[in-house]
Amino acid sequence: MAETVNVVVIGGGVVGAAIAAELSRFAEDVFLLEALPRLGLGTSTRNSGVIHRGIYYKAGSLKAVHCVRGVPMLYEFCAKHGVPHQRIGKLIVADSEDHLPQLEDLIRRAELNGVDDLRIIDSKEIQRIEPNIASPIAIHSPNTGIVEAEELVKTLARVAQSNGAHILTNTKVIGAEINNGLTTIRTEREEVQARVVINSAGLFSDDVARMFGYDKHTVYPCRGEYAEIIPSRSHIVNGLVYPLPLPTGHGLGVHFTRTTGGTLQIGPNARYRQSKDDYESDRTPLEEHYELAKIMCPSLRLEDLRLSYTGIRPRLTPEHVHTIADWVIEHDPRWPQVIHLIGIESPGLTACLSIGKSVAEMARAVL
Repeated sequence: MAETVNVVVIGGGVVGAAIAAELSRFAEDVFLLEALPRLGLGTSTRNSGVIHRGIYYKAGSLKAVHCVRGVPMLYEFCAKHGVPHQRIGKLIVADSEDHLPQLEDLIRRAELNGVDDLRIIDSKEIQRIEPNIASPIAIHSPNTGIVEAEELVKTLARVAQSNGAHILTNTKVIGAEINNGLTTIRTEREEVQARVVINSAGLFSDDVARMFGYDKHTVYPCRGEYAEIIPSRSHIVNGLVYPLPLPTGHGLGVHFTRTTGGTLQIGPNARYRQSKDDYESDRTPLEEHYELAKIMCPSLRLEDLRLSYTGIRPRLTPEHVHTIADWVIEHDPRWPQVIHLIGIESPGLTACLSIGKSVAEMARAVL
């Protein structure tokens, strides 16, 4: 007979860890299962590490709601637990004053989401904030920040464990079966029965959903590649500098990001791949990163760059579809004790605590 527990969370990324931390505050026997050797080795720590404000997302969408609610929660959590983070501010720059209407549209969208601290600034103020950035006009977001994602995941795991949650790494889920209201989760080594199952498997969340016969959504792996500025030139940008978002809907454009460790990087681009594990094949040449970045920062030189890491986004739209899909956070239509989170890409890092709170409430309702 398999052991019976209250909750199994499948997927130990930052969202899964946040769910486990929140659930363990009121539920016993919470188990977090992660297929890889450590938590957060996938999308959660292979990104820009930005604490977004909620500028880009459609009003009322899950992305907008959880991002805006998650920002103060994340800043408070990081301050309380000593997770490295900085509120360094962000510029969204235009290369022509003709793009003023697009900047104004972004501010209106942000205001609909409850973000009221943005303003449009001119070249003089841009130069004061970022002396090496060439732009006549930009949006300034003073409360956008950065966080050390790996440390955030570790801290969430410690909080969950201190509340009694159990974390199992190297534990890949290979099957699921529901009988008499209980879900049997099969891994490569054991079986466990759960009253509630939460599918937070990131890139593989659609595969887990299909174990329950739920095949409504498909995750399309979209790789983002980064380049790093050599340390001797990392002073050329002080904070976060973004272009206007891509019209294809496939990303926010190659941007400058400073990490909590002081590294300056540019990226990511957006390249759809066939495999969810394809992090390194056919890397984009440095020249392509450089050509995009030098538009914003003319003093950048090609020799200032070196290839850095890559990450893969769990996209819910294929490459030929130029729309932005919202996240899926819902009960399985056949099995209400199963909760699916599918397509949790950016701003999932920012929103993790907000998502964790909502999903924990969904789980409490069916426990």
